Amino acid sequence: MAITFSQEPLFHTPASNPILFAFSSDQTGQPNFSYKVELYIASALFGTYELYPMFGSYAKFDASEYLRSFVATHMKYLSAFAYESQDQAIDMQIIVHESYGTPPALEASATSTGNYAFNGALRYTDFITFNSGTYWIDWSNAVEPTFMTSYPSTQKQMTRYIVPFLVGILANRDNEYYELRLKIYDITGTETYSNLDVIDLDFIVNMLDISPRSMVDNGWAVDADFDDCYYYEVELFATKNISPYTSQTTIPFRLYLDQSCQRFEIQRLYWMNKFGVIDQFDFNMYSEESTSINSYGYQVQPGVWVDGGQYALSVTDSEKKVNMKTAEDRITLNTDWMKPAVQNWLVRELYESPQVWLYNKDGQFHPVILENKDSRQKTRFKDGLIQETVIATITWSYRSQLN
Repeated sequence: MAITFSQEPLFHTPASNPILFAFSSDQTGQPNFSYKVELYIASALFGTYELYPMFGSYAKFDASEYLRSFVATHMKYLSAFAYESQDQAIDMQIIVHESYGTPPALEASATSTGNYAFNGALRYTDFITFNSGTYWIDWSNAVEPTFMTSYPSTQKQMTRYIVPFLVGILANRDNEYYELRLKIYDITGTETYSNLDVIDLDFIVNMLDISPRSMVDNGWAVDADFDDCYYYEVELFATKNISPYTSQTTIPFRLYLDQSCQRFEIQRLYWMNKFGVIDQFDFNMYSEESTSINSYGYQVQPGVWVDGGQYALSVTDSEKKVNMKTAEDRITLNTDWMKPAVQNWLVRELYESPQVWLYNKDGQFHPVILENKDSRQKTRFKDGLIQETVIATITWSYRSQLN
């Protein structure tokens, strides 16, 4: 009497993709045989499900539809240097029981090893090849990880000095500590500054603001260290805190400091990417604000009764009246010229995101809804110089007084 797992999800797995467990039993020939699956979410029993063999003695269980409602990405990510949220990822486990006999009774069981579901939703082909170790900073990880973004690594990524630049990474394991190293380079590629210090990465999914302003505010540098900066790199280290002191480091994440003069006010959008963390992009060409106005009215008979039993008409009388008006604000954003790889990344990540914020000049994140209903992967061959126009609706609408 034994149950054997033949498949389990990755240690970190996106919650909105299939979370598959496959298992078998050597007792499927018993009368009234079935599998009873207990799903545990955050160490608490969520539900019990009955399954029957599907392929020989094998059966499968997909936990994604139950788990995806437990994870979320919050606005509060956007207000601190290193903010973690306990519900951006959640632990899960299943226990599979054999049930058979007359009447059926629970017999042997097996427990899965335990996994974490994070607030990710990958396209099918990306999910099939997904390896969570690519984004997991841990001393035991044999893969040199990187931050959780699909921005094309062959293209320069720019940031301004004062606006947040957010990245995410998977972490959290016992018996280790983390460090962040900042390196600054001038235009010749000469390293002008370096600093390594301890950082807290206490949860499964961690968000960091690695903008120059944040690096200064949190003690990794001072303003003067960025005076000659052309680009800078950020690395994370995870080191085992007991012997042997094994360590792992992320691939250096390079950002070019944008110090160019701008003709137009720069608008920056932030959005939840397919890994469930935050990406961002600047729209630094002409932007235009507009408002759509809706009027709700009714029609009346002009005139009033006056003394003497007469019904008087006047040019000041209204025949049609406005009961109320509503207004909805929009902003049209335009990018600068960009490489095809960047445009292809931008439209697929930004337009398909359910959460988008517009960063205003007062340092506030305003939620917006994008009006772009489709996207096209542009190419130099067909499109020549490439730009992208985005139309965003501010989620707060205006409602007038009643008339």
